[in-house]
Amino acid sequence: MAAETQYTAKTGMVKISTANSNLDGSGNLGTVITGGSNGTLIKHVIIKATGTGNASTSQGMIRLFIDDGTNIRLLKEVDIPSTGQSSTDETFETILSLDFKLESGFVLKASTQNANAFNIIAEGLDFAYYNASVRPESTNYTANTGVSTITTQNTALDGSGTVSTLITAGVSGSGWNGLAINSINLKGYTDVTRGMIRLFIQNTGTGASNTFLLTEVPLYPVDASATFQSFQDQVEFVSTFQLQAGYKIVATIESSQGESIATVVDAMDWKYPS
Repeated sequence: MAAETQYTAKTGMVKISTANSNLDGSGNLGTVITGGSNGTLIKHVIIKATGTGNASTSQGMIRLFIDDGTNIRLLKEVDIPSTGQSSTDETFETILSLDFKLESGFVLKASTQNANAFNIIAEGLDFAYYNASVRPESTNYTANTGVSTITTQNTALDGSGTVSTLITAGVSGSGWNGLAINSINLKGYTDVTRGMIRLFIQNTGTGASNTFLLTEVPLYPVDASATFQSFQDQVEFVSTFQLQAGYKIVATIESSQGESIATVVDAMDWKYPS
């Protein structure tokens, strides 16, 4: 962030207790926090059970989702153990370090596998810029959260065939200098068999001549359940990966079982004051 970046604390909080076993974003979800005008940096998410008695929580899952207004995609699952509460035994709690940049208007949501009561608390920071004294060389960032699904069955390594777009560098408007990608989160919301996810860079054209294989992520067999997390992996880059404005990250999956992989890209577009 530039020296003129100003942060404003945003604390997102929601109570959830309605059982929801779905991994595809359907069913009852609680709204935790919404991205501000430039985006919101979500530093941590705290999960705290609030039920009373010897079985205040049963073994299950808390699930976090990203909602872009049209699509809802699974971001993370958190295992919840069976925990009793008393005057001398505390309820379950955990804290997740996310450091995730949520795009403006996008929403972090949460659900619980079982009908147990939880508080979901997000430690967030909205960011803006002090325009009165912005230096010409300063950098302005705007969160660009890519939310998509990889379902395209494609065996090609040369970029030919149908691909799924995960994110495009440069959000609405002009003057963007590129996209800084921190990570690409991959989360299954169906059972997964062995196979391969392939990520490509695609320039402003389409087809094999404009699409270049970037990396591959092996799929390993997972049968998700109420107490066992679905497939998850994350592509991380040394520092960040700077993608040229207008270019895309696209993907395919090689498997014969018709898996669906939810993708969430943690990234920010950047430009300089005119």
